[in-house]
Order: sequence, then C-alpha cells, then structure tokens
Amino acid sequence: MDSRFRRFLTALVLPWLLPLSLGPRPLLAMGEPPPRPTEIPLEVPVGDLGQNDRLPEPLRSRYRPAPVGVFPVHQAGALGYPLALQPTEQAPFGWRLADARNAWRLHTGLDLVAPEGTPVFAVLPGTVRLVDEVGGYGLLVVIDHGLGWQSLYAHLLDVSVLPGESLVAGQPIGRVGSSGSATTAHLHFEWRQLRQGRLVAVDPSPLLQPIGTGPSVAGRAPLPPLP
Repeated sequence: MDSRFRRFLTALVLPWLLPLSLGPRPLLAMGEPPPRPTEIPLEVPVGDLGQNDRLPEPLRSRYRPAPVGVFPVHQAGALGYPLALQPTEQAPFGWRLADARNAWRLHTGLDLVAPEGTPVFAVLPGTVRLVDEVGGYGLLVVIDHGLGWQSLYAHLLDVSVLPGESLVAGQPIGRVGSSGSATTAHLHFEWRQLRQGRLVAVDPSPLLQPIGTGPSVAGRAPLPPLP
C-alpha cells in the first residue's frame, strides 16, 4: 500500500476511533444493578458527628430564633412528629440504589419531602448537641435525649436553636431546606442510640406516625413513650 495512501487512511479513520477508545463506556456496558438485598438490618453503625458549644460564625446569618411561647406536640406515636404537616413523599430507612456507583447502600434515616420553609420540631425533650454544616447532611441539628438516644435533622434551610440549649418536645428547631447533598427540599431524620460504645441508627418508622392518620397507621396501638 502506498505510504501516502496509508497516511490519508489513518487521518480519516483515527478521529472516529479515539472517542471509542478514550471516551466513557456506554451505559449499557455498565450492566444492570445488582439485586437488592433482601434483609434490612435492625441497626446500622454510623459516625459520631461530635458536638459544639457555640454556633459556628459562618452560620450566624442562618440562625432565626423561634418565637417564645408554648409549643404544641404533634404526637401520634412514641415520638412527636418532626414536621408541621404531612410529607408529600417519604423515602424509608433501608437499602437505596446509589446511581453513581451502581450499588446498593443503606439509607440510615427517613426522608420526608415537604415545601422549603416548613417548620421542623424536636421529637422529644432534650439538649442540643450539635448545630453545624456537615458534608452531605448540610445544615443539621443533633439533639441528645438522654440514655444514649439522639435525633438528627438534616438538610435544613436555617436553624432556631443553639448548641447546649435545652428543648421541650415540639419546639421549633429550624426549617426544611435542601442544603448539603439534596436535590429537593426535604427533612432527613435519623434516630440514633449509643450502644456498647458504638453509635447506631435504627429505623424510626414504627415510632413516627404522620399527622392526621389516627391512633395508628400500622393497625396497632402507639408505642409507649421513650425516656
């Protein structure tokens, strides 16, 4: 083959070959996601996010004190409900497909979809342990309820409590937002406990019953109040 013709052929074909060899693999080549795990653990180890004794300076502009008064407790289960209204959608505790990794991961709380600015309430009396921005959680509040129990409220728009503050059940702690790794406004709620030196998240669904659902959404009486 004439050398000039070979160079011509290479120049013609090479630009079409490079995208196939250097570009991203087609979606179909990634394969189907693995089967969803059938067992949902009763508890999932989670990291201790620590605590602080004052509001970080960068968050001062996102602190909105709640009005002084008596706060109603929206309670139909063992815990007061953390929202002022029913969520429009709810993503449960358990396995969730992580599209970026094409793998299943454990979602350690409940996602309650509600309009941005919806008030968020403390589910039980307690002391504010942490108010900060933490990675994918965004702006969050962690409340210590004693006996190792903690509640976590993430993706907030703003907060109305300060670290170390004592709270009553039903007290406003902030408003629903989409801070952190959130694609839509919602509250990520976790129910945690320190057990034998490790912190675990447990499914809060049996302890929470949405407003207006009556005495039980599961055909059973409400669970007894936790300490």
